[in-house]
Amino acid sequence: MNRKLVRPGATCLIALAAVLAGATIANATIPDADGTVNGCVKSGNGQLYVIDPSVGQTCKKDAALGWNKPGAGGPQGLAGPQGFTGAQGAAGGSGYETMRDQETADGSGSGSAEADCSSGKVAVAGGYELSSSLVPLHSAPTSDGSGWVVDVTGTPNAVFAAYAVCVTNGGS
Repeated sequence: MNRKLVRPGATCLIALAAVLAGATIANATIPDADGTVNGCVKSGNGQLYVIDPSVGQTCKKDAALGWNKPGAGGPQGLAGPQGFTGAQGAAGGSGYETMRDQETADGSGSGSAEADCSSGKVAVAGGYELSSSLVPLHSAPTSDGSGWVVDVTGTPNAVFAAYAVCVTNGGS
């Protein structure tokens, strides 16, 4: 029985080739971007094998086969059961009203207007109306929430107004 020792250089070349082949396989894009797996059926024995067309692989004389292709959408499913009744929410505001306070800027062009809600009501929003010669400096609820205050600057003696949207305080 004759035996030959394989040279270390040849072993290294074989190992390097295996690593490079593995790296090429690792970079393959299987399945395709749409989820399709491409393969072939060998005409002689019916064996299946997977290919990656994105790197130029083809079935050549074997029969092409694709699977895991996205199909057409199915029909609409049945409606689900009625959901549970939700918990009762907190009482909302009532007694909606809009209050307005019109003022005139002083001789230096400064002014302040305060639209106060009726007794027992709170401001939930507010704002101002200005002539084109005035600029708002401040627009916010009053410190106790019972109205809306607006401070302005600009042309002396210009007319402006603050307004408040008020609702009945819901017990808070």
